[in-house]
Parts: sequence; structure tokens; C-alpha cells
Amino acid sequence: MSWNTPEKIKEIMLRMVACSSISGTTEEVTMAKEIHTILSEIPYFRQHPEYLRLNPIPGDAQGRYFVTALVRGNSPKTVIMLNHHDVVGLSDYGSYQEMALTPLELTQKIDPNILPPEARQDWETGEWLFGRGVMDMKCGGALQIALLEEASENAAEFDGSLLFLSVPDEENNSAGMLGAVPQLNRMREELGLDYAAVVNSEPADMTPDGKFNVFIGAIGKVLPMFYCVGKETHAGGSFGGINSNLLYAEVQSLLEVNAELADMADGEASAPPTNLKTKDVKELYNVSTPAATVAYYNVFSLTRSPKEIMDKLIDLAKQAFANALTKQKREAKRYSEITGLPEPAVPWEPKVFTYREVYEMALAAHGDKFRAHMAEYTEKWKQRKDIDEREFALQIVAEVHRFCPDRDPKIIISYAPPYYPHFRNKGETEKEKQLLKMVGNLEKFAAESFGVHFQVNRFHKGISDLSYCGLQNADDVIAMLRPNMPTWGHRYSLPLEELRRLNLPVFNVGSFGRDAHKFTERLNMPFSFNISPHLLKFAVTELLK
Repeated sequence: MSWNTPEKIKEIMLRMVACSSISGTTEEVTMAKEIHTILSEIPYFRQHPEYLRLNPIPGDAQGRYFVTALVRGNSPKTVIMLNHHDVVGLSDYGSYQEMALTPLELTQKIDPNILPPEARQDWETGEWLFGRGVMDMKCGGALQIALLEEASENAAEFDGSLLFLSVPDEENNSAGMLGAVPQLNRMREELGLDYAAVVNSEPADMTPDGKFNVFIGAIGKVLPMFYCVGKETHAGGSFGGINSNLLYAEVQSLLEVNAELADMADGEASAPPTNLKTKDVKELYNVSTPAATVAYYNVFSLTRSPKEIMDKLIDLAKQAFANALTKQKREAKRYSEITGLPEPAVPWEPKVFTYREVYEMALAAHGDKFRAHMAEYTEKWKQRKDIDEREFALQIVAEVHRFCPDRDPKIIISYAPPYYPHFRNKGETEKEKQLLKMVGNLEKFAAESFGVHFQVNRFHKGISDLSYCGLQNADDVIAMLRPNMPTWGHRYSLPLEELRRLNLPVFNVGSFGRDAHKFTERLNMPFSFNISPHLLKFAVTELLK
């Protein structure tokens, strides 16, 4: 059976789905090896084993791999086909958890009465396959493997070359893609490849008017962390200080779903910011107000740089601090009027600093002793495997502030991992222009051949590894992001120069599916197995012209 047929693509996908690969676990090791095994069954790679590699991610705690497979055609011009082989967890399947990785069984046996109305309607058509990873995104990986095999059948006559790249950890911290970028640059130099673009095959849904979503860019993301420092006081004398939770509450009020902080570009908009976690630093109950409260927020970008975002956040934090003081002064006056007691003083002024500014204040006050202490302290927390990157960043900010000579209430803004650069096709380079031309031709092909019409989106709004195909604001990242990310260079960093060197336009076309990350995740089989392969093949061959 030829590989690039609906039956074979389905077979490959089911084989991949059956191999559990929950993100952040050693299951991803098994998955990478399974993909390597599938590819090794292609005759071309038995003849050219040097072009099929299981690449260890340097320094990865789980010992994970990314897989590369190159079919060399009659030209060095190369399209990189990117997919991720990790999936999110299975707990949301409840009593059906054991069937989550056997889609044929799950689709047959699931009780339709537990499905939401849209999912039930899809199930009743018999055209949809349910299961973890069927659409996000092991069907995309199967589509690419099938096209790779087809190209390999007569590689000497194939116009161009194809480089397949399958990475782990996309659903977590993108360790796979970040580990792969330097290897992509090395392969380009060592093998004389001329990369044209990166084509991803993440799944997409239809628009309400029935258009299939494709994407020519990627949304970016920063994770600003607000460390709100109050002035502790006994609860019996609440006007004797200022509660760090009050400072946080005013930040939350101004920042949460603030539409003005949605980024706009090319007629599209990002979602506004939202809070991902909040806590104060008290470990046990007592009747003192908390000394500090921390919160971090998801902030998307389409064009804004980390500096532009930081400037807006500083202004917002100053307003939040002023609002908190206004409230405290107002209530102090009312309390005095009600009780006849003297009006409590509210002696503070708004103070907002970046992490870098606080670090420099502490360094100026304590010199090399502080620097040496922080190196030792950071190394201690770096070794802790029971905390994630956000908690690690918090511990460093708190410790730096302990040495800060300014002991007044303040808000300290830093960046926590991860950082995803936005990636925008500006139509400026020849490769960008070629990709835009391909999209126009693909739209015509899809309409004439299959009656499929496109919604061409400038940005893929779901966080994806496409963000790491280049770095369009490298200088600003180096100047603003790195100094204000406490864990940079310890457990987290980006290969900035390697990203800047890669610098490729991106495109996403894949399967048709719905409800990624939900127990109703499902794949439309007629479209994904009969139409998607032709869309992917057309896009790749156009880019190689």
C-alpha cells in the first residue's frame, strides 16, 4: 500500500496515537523512538540511514529526543515540515480514560449522551474520530510522514528537499523546538541546504461561514509577574500598614481582560491579558497582613516588543498603586469620621520598579557580597525539581528584594518563563513574498479542486512552536527581556542568536478537528484523510519551485 493514501495516513496516525506521550514525561522518549521506527521502515531511510536521526535534547531532564528525517531531492532548496508529538493528559476522559488512546474503540463505545450538543452532532454523522492526539496533532505528523515517503520514492526527480522535524514538549515549555533550532542551523551549513520556509500541520477548525483556517504567522506571549510589596501590620490595626493584597487587587482590576492591552496588527487582535496565578507569600496562618503578594499574567503580542509591553505595565502598576492609596486614604478619613479617632496616616507614594532596577539597587548597597550570595541562592533553588519555572522566578525576586535598601511598599515587575516571540509575515523578504504567493495559489487550488475556501489568518492564535522559527525583535529581547527574567541562564534561556539565524517564514495547514485538550477532541476523517494531504503537498511543492 502506498503511504500517501487515506488508509495509510489513518494507519500511521492510529499507531502514533496508541503510543502515549503526555507532555513533560518520559513517555515522550518512547514516542520519539516510535516515530523513528516508523520512518526507518521507509526504504529510502534504510538506504540512507545518515539522514534519519534521533537527536537528544541537550541537558533535558527527561532525556527526550527530537526526530529529523531528510529526503534530499535534486535541489538544496528545502521545506521544513514541523510537528509535535506530545499530547496533554488523559484525566478529563474519566471512565473512558483507558480508551483515550484507542480512537476506534472510544468512538464506538462512548455514550453520546455525555457529549455536548455540537460534539454529539458530529459523532452522529459517523465522520468524526474521537481520542487524545487524533487532531492535536498526530494526524498532522502522519500527513507529513506520508508526504515524506512519497517524495522519497523517487528522490532524484523530486524538485527540492524535505526535512521532517518532530519535537516533544510543545504543550509545555517547547524544549524540543528550542533544542532543535541549533541543529537546523548546523544541518543547513553542513549539508548545504537552502531553507525556504517552515510548514507546520497543527489542526484547525472551520470558521462559522465554513472557511478552513490556515495561518502565516504566530502569536507571541510574555508572562509578566507582579510582586506587590505591602507594609505589614497586625489585623487589629489595619490602617497601620498597607496590605499587599490591596495592591494586587488594584493591579488585577486594571489588567484583567483589559481590552486596550489586546495587541492589534493586520486587522487581527490578540486576546486581552488574564491572570494565571495569584498567591501571597505567607506560609502559615497568623494575624499579620501578608508582606507580599505575587501574580503572573498571560499577555499576548502580535507586534509589541517586551519593552513596549513593560512600559504599558509600569504605567498600569503606577495607576494601580495610586488607586490603592486613594482607597486607603478615603477609608481612613471615613473611619475617623465614624469613630471620632484621629485620621490614620497614609504616608506612602506609588513606587514601581522593574526587577533589574531592584537588583541594581541591592547591588549598589551590598556589592560583591550580594552578588556572591545570589549566585549561591539561585544555584540552590535551581536544583529543586519540585518547583516549576514560575516559582523559581518568584524565589529569586523575593530574595533580591530582601537586600533592597528601599523598604517602602512597591510593585516589582519581572518576566517569568516561557517567552514566545510573535512571528509576523511582513512581506518584505523574498522568502516571505514567495510564501504569500504560495498561499494565493493554494487558495485557488483548494477552491477549484475540493470546493474548500480559506480563512487566511495572519497569526496562529494558539501558542505554538512556530514562534521559534526566527526572532524579529532580537535587540529588544536582549535589552529588556533577559535582564528582567530572573531565571534566564539558569533553568531557562533561549538560543537568541540561533533563532535570529534561522529566520524563516512560516505557514500552517493541517487536519480539520475540534476541541483540542478536551475529552471531546475529535478529527474530521473525510477532510483530514482525503483533502488535507493534497493541501499539504501543494503548499510544499509550491514553496520548492
